[in-house]
Amino acid sequence: MIRASLAAAFCLLAGLAAARPAMTAEDATMRAAPSRHARVVQRIPAHAQIDVSDCGEDWCAASWRDIDGFVRVEAIGPNEAPLYRPRRYYGGPVFGLGFYHHW
Repeated sequence: MIRASLAAAFCLLAGLAAARPAMTAEDATMRAAPSRHARVVQRIPAHAQIDVSDCGEDWCAASWRDIDGFVRVEAIGPNEAPLYRPRRYYGGPVFGLGFYHHW
């Protein structure tokens, strides 16, 4: 049992190195293991941005607010909030470049 837990923790930590941003589609419960009977780690509100690394058929290894765990696949939706929003430059032309520069 301890070896299985250590193996799962190692895989989770190795997988989070390649995490990608996602957003929760609904309120989600993060658990310590990919099981409905596992200990609850934290509750995540809808539309929260989380980092997802590995997804299986039912569960995804995820991280939110520097806490790692597993979230049901159904609770994760597409990331609708961009991480970076470009800022526009509303001034005049940038001299020497010959065009309006938008940031």
